[in-house]
Amino acid sequence: MKCSHCKAALKPGDTVCPACGKPAQKQNKKMKTWVLALIITVVSFAVLAGSVAVWWAVADVESFGEGIQLILNAFDAPDNNVYYKDSYTVSDNKAQKWADKEIAVVGTETLTNGQLQVYYWMNVYDFLNNYGYYAAYAGLDLAQPLDAQACPETEGSWQHFFLDDALMLWHKYQAMSILARNEGMELTESMQSELDGLRGNMAKAAVDGGYASIDAMLQADMGPGCTFEDYEKYMKTYYMGYCYFEHHYDKIEAGITDQAIEDWFKANEETLKKDGITKDSGLEYDVRHILIAPTGGTEGEDGNMVYSETEWQVCQAEAQKILDKWLAGDKTEDSFAALAKEHSVDTGSASNGGLYQGLDKDTDLVQEFKDWYLDGSRKAGDYGLVKSRYGYHIMYFSGAQEAWINASRQGILTEEADRVASDAMNKHGIRVDYKNIVLGLVDLKKSDGQK
Repeated sequence: MKCSHCKAALKPGDTVCPACGKPAQKQNKKMKTWVLALIITVVSFAVLAGSVAVWWAVADVESFGEGIQLILNAFDAPDNNVYYKDSYTVSDNKAQKWADKEIAVVGTETLTNGQLQVYYWMNVYDFLNNYGYYAAYAGLDLAQPLDAQACPETEGSWQHFFLDDALMLWHKYQAMSILARNEGMELTESMQSELDGLRGNMAKAAVDGGYASIDAMLQADMGPGCTFEDYEKYMKTYYMGYCYFEHHYDKIEAGITDQAIEDWFKANEETLKKDGITKDSGLEYDVRHILIAPTGGTEGEDGNMVYSETEWQVCQAEAQKILDKWLAGDKTEDSFAALAKEHSVDTGSASNGGLYQGLDKDTDLVQEFKDWYLDGSRKAGDYGLVKSRYGYHIMYFSGAQEAWINASRQGILTEEADRVASDAMNKHGIRVDYKNIVLGLVDLKKSDGQK
């Protein structure tokens, strides 16, 4: 048996070609004899009539093979799913021309190719930021096009994987956004403020990055045809959908009872035990921190930065200044979280208000940090300064809880959060026209997945 793509020899049982990395055999429908005869007649007539050039322009195809496929699809279209095309990647010119073509509908809201590219590439970058290390073990190679690499999680390529997920995300955000508007919800003041300043902030980022315009910057990272308006629409939909989700999530969280936690634990006890969680697992700790890193320094022989005593003193003074600002205010956890978002250089927690949850003695953190929250005298609301090799940590102790209670509470929240999203998506279904989807090419080696 040979690969249907590159004709390389395959061993019995091979589902992915070892030479080109694509699925070994295409799953095309068998062409009916009368359809094939009709196609031959149509093509022959078009050639004889001298109308091929006209048909070509109207169809906007880029190759004879694509033109033939359009005719085949007209008579015997494959299932309208993500595997409709082997590849959705097109030339920059076609991506630009088809940017405004509508390819999906939820309720009365539509998604264009230009907007889809924002969802698609943001999804790619988010995946690489979170799972890129593991994806490499699964065979993902950023030096190769995504549509040319088989994905072990799908029947097709990594492009199919990311496209399917991007459409799901738009469906989810859009469905919840519709419900939010139906319930009279409005964006928070901070969300609206960010949207109001979006163009100015992106214009500055474009200048700083050496781009001629916002659109030029976006198209370098999101593909040809993507515009500021597409990105702005993405942000508005995301924020409105998040308002709906957060409102219902908070209601669910506030309504979790001790009995519900006990019941969930009993129902899932065996699964939790496999993860090492029992009623004897001990405490887990929730901590917030604001990391202030020293500046300057010199690189040591081991590659780590070495700072002078003066540089450490400046760092400590800056941390103390922020702590004093918090102490001069209402001294609440919320106000601490706000300062963490503003000042912390810890990219892993700053956006979440400096919060780390479910910590224990085995959590992989610097020892000074762990020693602080593991102190047996620690109680909710405690604060302090801790020095580590990374800088000064302004600490806030949110509290401690039994591990099995935390796991059960989180299990309930996860299930209910999924229900909120799935209910919204069921109320407002999605229709996708896969034949009209196109994706511009982005050089991931240049972007390196860091967005």
